[in-house]
Amino acid sequence: MSLENRIFSSKEKADSVLPFLVFIWRYIEVKIGFYGASKAGISLALYFKEHGLEITGFYNRTYEKAIKASSMTKTHAFKSPEKLVEASDVLFIAISDTFIEEVSKNLYSPHLSQKVLGHLSGALTSDAIKTECRGKFSLHPIQTLRGQPEDVQILKKAVFSLEGDDEGKKIAKIILQKIGNKYIELKKEDKVVYHLAATVASNYLVALLNFSYLLYKKIGLEDEVIFSIIKSLSSASLENFLKDRLNCLTGPAARGDVLTLQKHYNALPDEKKTAFLELLKLAADLIFEKSDKDVYEKLQQFINSVRW
Repeated sequence: MSLENRIFSSKEKADSVLPFLVFIWRYIEVKIGFYGASKAGISLALYFKEHGLEITGFYNRTYEKAIKASSMTKTHAFKSPEKLVEASDVLFIAISDTFIEEVSKNLYSPHLSQKVLGHLSGALTSDAIKTECRGKFSLHPIQTLRGQPEDVQILKKAVFSLEGDDEGKKIAKIILQKIGNKYIELKKEDKVVYHLAATVASNYLVALLNFSYLLYKKIGLEDEVIFSIIKSLSSASLENFLKDRLNCLTGPAARGDVLTLQKHYNALPDEKKTAFLELLKLAADLIFEKSDKDVYEKLQQFINSVRW
């Protein structure tokens, strides 16, 4: 496996040992600021502080949000981005992906060329930072964050992804060294697929669970009962997937039970039938990988028959 896509312990000597340790020693007191009082920014500020990193504070276009974030993190609320830049060695642009280029392009400070800038986007590369600075990086926590103190515990188990130029990655590795999390280094061209995979395992999983919830709701079950059922089923399915991916699929798709699949298809409203077939195709892909050709062919025949 290449260096760019393997997983590292933050304590692993990925670079030559002596120069890296000298670098860490030189910049150990790095000061970190956040442009944007986003949920991810607040969560990371809390987490970084927990691990002894110095956080200067927050700037936000809506000053009240900066005040709230600084209050939560016991840091400073800056009234201008210039003041935040002046106070920080590293600046995280913690805002929506849509505005990262524009904000970075309009940043100004006479000392900006001495600063390192990073962002938290999973999909964008460090090239989205459109200003001259000492180094650029993207550091993305592969975790859902709500901007609350309890996120500190959640982040302890999170894997981070890292991409950037040489100077940017060096600084990011100092941060990773301090917090102790595992991380993966990404090539620029892999970031979109990497982020897509993360959204499938998180955001779209939530949408799928809600699909199940609405079906249970349709037959009159109470929320408490529905959540209990979904929790039991989904937890066991995830555990089985992690233990034995190729052999964890159960149910009518895994058996090639076309009669039951037809009943399920008929029970759905028309606007949900296509989604059901697409999910069945994904299940069929797993069955094909498992080399269960008989079941795979039954599923393909069923999908083709109901589509036409």
